[in-house]
Order: sequence, then structure tokens, then C-alpha cells
Amino acid sequence: MAAEKYLFKTVNGDTLKGFSWKADKAKANLVIVTGMEEHSFRYNDFALFMNKNGFNVVCVDHYGQGENVDNIADLGKVPSSFFSKSVKNIDDIVKCQKENGLPTYLFAHSMGSFMTQDYIQRFSKNVDKVVICGTNGPNAKTLFSLGWTIARIVTTKKNREKRAKLLEKLSIGAYVKAVKHRKTNCDWLSYNEANVHRYIEDPKCGGGSTNGFYYEFLKGNARLFKKKFLKKISPDIHLFLIAGAEDPVGANGKGPSSLAKLYKKLGVKDVNLKIYDHMRHEILNEDKKQEVYDDILAFYSK
Repeated sequence: MAAEKYLFKTVNGDTLKGFSWKADKAKANLVIVTGMEEHSFRYNDFALFMNKNGFNVVCVDHYGQGENVDNIADLGKVPSSFFSKSVKNIDDIVKCQKENGLPTYLFAHSMGSFMTQDYIQRFSKNVDKVVICGTNGPNAKTLFSLGWTIARIVTTKKNREKRAKLLEKLSIGAYVKAVKHRKTNCDWLSYNEANVHRYIEDPKCGGGSTNGFYYEFLKGNARLFKKKFLKKISPDIHLFLIAGAEDPVGANGKGPSSLAKLYKKLGVKDVNLKIYDHMRHEILNEDKKQEVYDDILAFYSK
């Protein structure tokens, strides 16, 4: 079914926008959690595929992104406690979808994958199956801690909503440099050049994030690998970690691999991992994306 505009009112009273795709004969619900500097409609192709296979799909844009931004100048502007509020929003959306009595699963990419790492520490008993895509793991703990320290130093009330030039250079800039002989500064997203150009030409993609965004995001990431939180993950949750073998966000597969080992060590009974050759960050948009689609479907369907 074609995408429909979707409105979601949070428990905080905020109204967030996105899209939903309804299946004719649904057997399950799927909640998609997007990455940073992108938006919900970029998942239209994947959502339609899941629709055809009996999944209702909903994807709500984060604060300061996609359908929630009318003025391009407001991209990347987020409220205080953005990370924790977003994690709570994921749970509220999951609960809302579960009201139809169908199993409800999560798919989370990039920034959304880090939020979902936090989500399963807080609310893992509320969702049965989770796909974590394009993420990093405990091998990046020191980097997250350093980033959070720098964000606290450089972010002030006066510059909170200004573009985070230094923090962007240290994070996205590193991903850009990871691709040698690149044609654009967005080549780290995928080998698929058409996808890269669509991203560049999309006014609601890229463009930089604010100091406030990085402050909140890095603050959230800094708590991800603390034992007292990790121990709260239900051992009965089913996890599937996926990434491109040349994805700089996950240190070329090292991050997701280290995260999978961590979850297994914590006693999670069903942890699956697949690293895709000749793919970068956006594996849903690579030339061989159908393989990824099929693997995700098989995981949710088993």
C-alpha cells in the first residue's frame, strides 16, 4: 500500500510526523527508527517490500528531522534530553502498534541503532525481535566518551542551535576520509552512486547538525556500555545485527561484531550477525539490497 502521512502524539505532548504503510493482510507490525540527517520516506522501498510480505510499517521522524521540519533552517535543532526522549518515543510507538494484537518488531539504522541499543536496555521486554543496522559497539566506548567530553566543552546556551563544525569534523569528517578516491563527501553512505546523489540533492538530508544535537546524542551514547544498564537486557530478546563490510560507522564490521559478542556474553540466547561484502553504511540502498531485505524478512518470519 502507498505511504500515508502519520501523526504520533508523544506522552510529552509533542506531535511527531512520519509515514505509515499498511499491509492488506497483516501478520505483524514493524517500527523503523531512522538515522541522523535523513528522514522516514527514504525507507519507502523497504517498507513496500515488507508490506507485500504481510507487515504493517510505521516510521516516525525524529525531532529536528524530515516531516517535523517545515523550515530547512530548523534541521538538526533538538530539544533538551533529545536522546532519552527519542528512546521513550520508540517505546510509545511500539506500544501503539501492538494495540492491534499483532507481533511488533523493530528495525533501527545508524543513529536509530544507537537509540535502540539503549531501548533494549530499558524496554527489551516490550519487543520480541530487533534488527540493529549500521551500528558500532563497545570497541568505540573510548571514542564515545571522548566525544561527550568535547561536546560538553564546546556546547553553550548561545551556540546550542548553531551548526556543530568541530563535532561534525570529528565524526562525519572521519567517515568521509575513510573512503579513498571518493567522488563526493557522501560516498561513505554507499557504493550506489544514485543513492548518494539522491541524498545530496535531498534538502532534508545532510546539511549538518547543531551543537545541541551532538551534545544530546553523545550524552546518550556515553551510557550505552555501562554494565548496570546492559544487565537489564532480556535474555529472551531476538537480535539481528547487520552492517556493510566497508561501513566506517562500524569500523568496517568490527563494531557490530564486538556488539554481538557482548550481547552473547550477557546471556542473550538468540544473537545473529551478518556483515555484507562490498557494502558501506546504507545497506538498504546498495545494489544488492534485495539480499539484505530477504535476510531481514527471514529473521522476522522465523
